[in-house]
Amino acid sequence: MLPRGSGDRDRGLSREGVAALGFGLTIVMMAVVGGVLMGVGDSLSESGPGVSATADPVAPGDGPNDQWVRIHHDNGDTVAVENLSVEVWIPAHRMRATLHNLPTAKINRTWTDYDGNHVFTTGQDGIAGEIDADETDSSWSRTETIAFRISDRRVPLENGQEIVVTIHHESTETELAKFRLTVGEG
Repeated sequence: MLPRGSGDRDRGLSREGVAALGFGLTIVMMAVVGGVLMGVGDSLSESGPGVSATADPVAPGDGPNDQWVRIHHDNGDTVAVENLSVEVWIPAHRMRATLHNLPTAKINRTWTDYDGNHVFTTGQDGIAGEIDADETDSSWSRTETIAFRISDRRVPLENGQEIVVTIHHESTETELAKFRLTVGEG
């Protein structure tokens, strides 16, 4: 028996209609997923260089060899130093700063070499290795080191404190390496 007022019309879909609708929706979903995957593929092909790096232990103190952060390029692509920036975050001191405009002959106080808090030892005594304009061949490659010093006057590090260091490739916005260093461990 048909509901009242429906006459002889059947308002449902036939099996063939349901199958056609399902097929159409499948085609649309495949097109959407394919478009998304193609977009991801394009971004993967434009990714930045790859670097495998390690860091030395950081010793606290106020001596000339203390509070240095040294990052070694162990393997991977050679990277132009001018494309690097180094972000440093020291949670216990609530301080964050980023070295940029590398290489540089010295870290100066006018913020042309860094942004953020006064974390680094300024002058020529605060920078070494491939990011030091006097020592570099303008590239960071296998067996070479990036080094900078955390100011012992502004940020007196103590054993057990954490330093988070992230090295970025600026032109491709790629994170090359990230370290969580515990002061005094190693």
